[in-house]
Amino acid sequence: MALTASYIFVGAHHLPHPTDLNTPNTALQIQNFQRFAGRLPSSTQEAIAFSIPSSNTAAVPLFACPGAPTLTCYNNPIPGPNQGQPFVLIIPGMVTAPLTNPGNRIVAPAIANFFRPNSPNYFLAQALSGGAVTKAVLDSQLVGSLRSSGVISPFGSVNAQISNGNSNYNALNVELRRRFANNFTFLASYTWSHSIDDSSDLQTLLIAQNVNRFDLERADSLFDQRHRFVFSGVLAAPANWRSGGSWWRHAFSDFTVAPIIEISSGRPFNIITNVDQNNDQSTSTDRPRQLSDGTLCAPGADPNCGSIFETDANGNLVFAAGNLGRNLGKTHSYASFDLRVARTFRFGETMRLELIAEGFNLFNRFNEASASPNYGDVNAFGQRSGNGRYFSRSTAAYDPRQFQFGAKFFF
Repeated sequence: MALTASYIFVGAHHLPHPTDLNTPNTALQIQNFQRFAGRLPSSTQEAIAFSIPSSNTAAVPLFACPGAPTLTCYNNPIPGPNQGQPFVLIIPGMVTAPLTNPGNRIVAPAIANFFRPNSPNYFLAQALSGGAVTKAVLDSQLVGSLRSSGVISPFGSVNAQISNGNSNYNALNVELRRRFANNFTFLASYTWSHSIDDSSDLQTLLIAQNVNRFDLERADSLFDQRHRFVFSGVLAAPANWRSGGSWWRHAFSDFTVAPIIEISSGRPFNIITNVDQNNDQSTSTDRPRQLSDGTLCAPGADPNCGSIFETDANGNLVFAAGNLGRNLGKTHSYASFDLRVARTFRFGETMRLELIAEGFNLFNRFNEASASPNYGDVNAFGQRSGNGRYFSRSTAAYDPRQFQFGAKFFF
């Protein structure tokens, strides 16, 4: 019998992680809307959904600007302090400004390319104007706005792989092994491990919630499994039972029994809202906000979830991201008992037939393979582990009880 223990540490740096090199600047989105409505937006959608009139309609009639009859004005229809105030129509549907403060120009969010770093959406401006608003025309009217000009570019999101990811893995393994003697052997193994990273894969679905705050992504890895115990063994009937005098020895001779027992803890998963609460044009990365009682909510989508705004590192007002850490969901533990039973029948000195029966997950335990990452399902399930991680509704399971049978003929 031998007892062994080993410890391993693996540290990896400069790993790839997905990011968006052209994510919207939500601070400018908010400021652009404030110029238009005279107040903060009440939702993320309001900041990018407002429209500048492009023609004279019954809903928003155009008229000659008071004191400047050569200019076209309209009364601002957006509720707020600026509602009903005359605004100058600089480029219909694209650029406007208050008549009383024409230097504070407002750009339609779509034309501004949602204030992404690269450039305005010159292609959209030219298409909507029938070719009249070229790059030069649009750039000339951006003076005084929050949108800077740029090179002609068709890009919205620019997904890329950046080589600044980090990962480390610690594991302690203890094994107790007995060699085959006296007709049986076994191996018992226990592993404690902890895997931490800030990026798990090359998939864009695993992009950071806020690409400007990659430091907030450090958490347990998706494949982290803290505890795992496996016991396996083989028990064979003694050879002298074939010629023994007792009936039960004859009955159980040439039998081999091999069990496998596995018990392991669950694995983490990321909890998301499917709501674009930080207004970065993506709904697959936003995590919920954690309230004091542990309930999860989405800022802007759920009542009583607090402000939809927060302050960034530069002191600018931006749309809020969830404060729940990455990968704080957890699947339930895993346990399985497998068994193999074989019996050999001998025919003379050279021929024998071995019949084999194998059962997997004999107790038919439900083992959760994955759980819903949606925060609504997490709230509805209403269970947490001792260390505060969240369980959720199961979406997949490992195999139920199964049997398989075989035969081997030796000659």
